[in-house]
Amino acid sequence: MFMFAGTCLTGQAMAQPPGGPPIDPRAMSGIPRADPQTEPGTITVRALLGGFSQPAVGATVSLELKSADGSKTETRTAVVGGDGRASFADLAAFHGGTAVASADLDGERQSSQPIAVSPAQGYRVLLVKGAGSSGAAATGPATGAAPPSAGDVPLPGVAFVNPGTPKGTLLVGTLDLRGGTPIEGAKVRLVLTGPDGNSETREAVSDSRGTARFPGLDALAADVSLVAEADLSTGTERSQPFSLAGQDTGMAVVLAVVGPSAPARRQTMGPRAVPTILPGTVRVTVFGPDDQPIDGVPVTVIKQDTTGFSKRYEDATGEDGVARIGDIPLTGEGLFRVEASYAGAPWRSTFFTLDERMGVAVEMRVFPVTTDLTRVRSAVQFGVESMENDLARVDHLFQVYVDGDSAYWPGKPYKLLAAEGATGLIVRDRADQLLEHTPEAPFTTIEGPLPPGELIDLSTAYLLEHDGTAEIHWSAPFPIVDGRAVVVDGLKLVRGAKKGPVRPPHQNGESRVDLDVYEIGALPQGQAYDLQIDGLVTRPRIYQWLGLGFGVFVAVAFGLGFALRPRASLRDRLLKRKAALLRQLEAAGPAEREPIVVALDQVFCQLDALEARPRHADPGAAWQDKA
Repeated sequence: MFMFAGTCLTGQAMAQPPGGPPIDPRAMSGIPRADPQTEPGTITVRALLGGFSQPAVGATVSLELKSADGSKTETRTAVVGGDGRASFADLAAFHGGTAVASADLDGERQSSQPIAVSPAQGYRVLLVKGAGSSGAAATGPATGAAPPSAGDVPLPGVAFVNPGTPKGTLLVGTLDLRGGTPIEGAKVRLVLTGPDGNSETREAVSDSRGTARFPGLDALAADVSLVAEADLSTGTERSQPFSLAGQDTGMAVVLAVVGPSAPARRQTMGPRAVPTILPGTVRVTVFGPDDQPIDGVPVTVIKQDTTGFSKRYEDATGEDGVARIGDIPLTGEGLFRVEASYAGAPWRSTFFTLDERMGVAVEMRVFPVTTDLTRVRSAVQFGVESMENDLARVDHLFQVYVDGDSAYWPGKPYKLLAAEGATGLIVRDRADQLLEHTPEAPFTTIEGPLPPGELIDLSTAYLLEHDGTAEIHWSAPFPIVDGRAVVVDGLKLVRGAKKGPVRPPHQNGESRVDLDVYEIGALPQGQAYDLQIDGLVTRPRIYQWLGLGFGVFVAVAFGLGFALRPRASLRDRLLKRKAALLRQLEAAGPAEREPIVVALDQVFCQLDALEARPRHADPGAAWQDKA
């Protein structure tokens, strides 16, 4: 759902986080960060005695765990290794709860902010000596804010660098994360506090994108602390103190309505071989959104071999939500997948293979389904660059989010069309589990329901022909809340832009980013974007004329060869005609002979005429006569 927070707050889409001056790790001490490289359900604590080159090797890190309802607490410890890190895993008993990390660093106690314990996400946190007793971000203004790294999401209340925003400008996003929607009309206050304790308050109102803008902050002194706050439905939400000092671009912060925490769902495991399951057996466990098993769900194991032939093995789940399908032959090559039918929708697993030594366990989470299109929101980005042979490559990034507790399913598979005239369509790696695609087809097909509460990637790439100008005409399959077009340096969007272009700023130490970003706006379902991009590279016309000239030469040469080819003499052709008519006459019945006889008569007459023609004199014979 943070995709929509990002679309509200940033003015560009393909920029990398700026390098800027070296980041003081004390500014990040105590702030947990979601990290896709950390094993889900794991918390990693990095302890430093100052800079990044000073790991607190041998220090003891404590992790105080609390369950979601507060009824269960536990403290665990781990020793910092040579890489400066201590990791905590096996936290399943506290999923949905919180954890606080702390460590004694050369006599100075450092603690983190509360860390979410989630089975679906791993977290990292820094504890740095000199950051203050509760971490720099928690007790005082930070000297800077690090941008979220690739894969991270902005944490509510934590300011971050926002490339594409003018220097000295702060964007405050007001969002309802329960539905992933922006809050329009929220009164946002920015409290500026100087070192003498005197404060000033500025106000702004969030727009339709949930964004309140505070410009002109680049003139503030470096020691002025900023706190953003807004009165939302859950009360007054405040950010942690921060500063814009030393930043070459603007910043942003999210103030969010989170609402009561839902019970954490256990992580669904992918298909895996299990030694306790007999070879040739697939054990399928089906459970709902509440992790409870579902009885009576029809389950089918489908084998697809290399020739395209498929075979099905069927069963249904019992009271424990488990179906055991055995006696599957292990002979021959092929891939397997499981399909379960629930709430009128087909639910599919990823593909897997069977092991000759053990069986396979498959877990499938299913949901109720809805046909309410208003629960579906999407964001799209068209990235365009020139290719050879008068072709343009379009990276069609498309993400979808479904609100509520039901999956979206209109009752049958449905197509996602590429732009008009697209060729060479491919499915991007992140979407290949959800989209079916037939080679050469200019569309993909969604074969199953879109699950709720998660970002769903449906991105593709394809080619468009152009003559220096490319046109993108694409209809929205779902309501689009944010649309963008990104073109490389030298190209220009001349039709369809609502705003822009914006070029991501260049930072010292970073490679130059030559991209222009245009906002193309939101779009209702069923309406179409009509974009035109100019400046694409075309082939030199000389090569086209040369190709045309060569084609004309080949055609003329072929025609002359046909016209000048040796031809059979008239007498030879008449003889062939006579032979053919004689064969027809021999095979014909009495009623069919008359026209054949007439034709033969004509042929004989023509042959007689040829024989009667005067021939050239034979000089030798003439001389003989005279002698």
